[in-house]
Amino acid sequence: ETQMAFPSKKQCVSKAADLDFSKDPNFNFSSNVPADGVFKATNQGLPKSAKKVEPLSKKTATRGPLNRYKLEAELKTKNQLLETAKQQLHSRLTGAQGTIKELKEENEGLAQEVEKLKKFQETCMMILESRNIDPVTGSNILEEEEKFFFQKQTTLLTEKLIEELRLFNQTAAKEKEVLQVRL
Repeated sequence: ETQMAFPSKKQCVSKAADLDFSKDPNFNFSSNVPADGVFKATNQGLPKSAKKVEPLSKKTATRGPLNRYKLEAELKTKNQLLETAKQQLHSRLTGAQGTIKELKEENEGLAQEVEKLKKFQETCMMILESRNIDPVTGSNILEEEEKFFFQKQTTLLTEKLIEELRLFNQTAAKEKEVLQVRL
């Protein structure tokens, strides 16, 4: 078994050292960073226990070595909580990045499929146009136009024929009257 060598309190303790610990420490360091600017942390995604950070009071900082060890233990605990939160956030980030990668690949596949379908649609439209087929009804455009043209021609010829028959009937009726008058 290995034992750590700790110096005894009698060897380390001196009156000068006790006086140094009893003074209020001065932790005012010079900095170009505003006090509330850079080091604010957002509490998003942290466990509730990690969000509760209690400010240290002057009394707890100056009570002595026992409180110092207590504070160090608290800081270690809080540090572990922060490390756990960091790992959770990292795993969530990794998962989100994987999801984004999958969605990008799926999007690329769908974009390629859309392009293929557009080309297929253009080819189909060219075939329909070359065969004079209406894409909506599926019927042949020329046949429809010819059918409409023939119907129109038939109607016009029928009307003309009816008009000529009326004229013929009138002429025949007049000649019949003239023949009857002569006889």
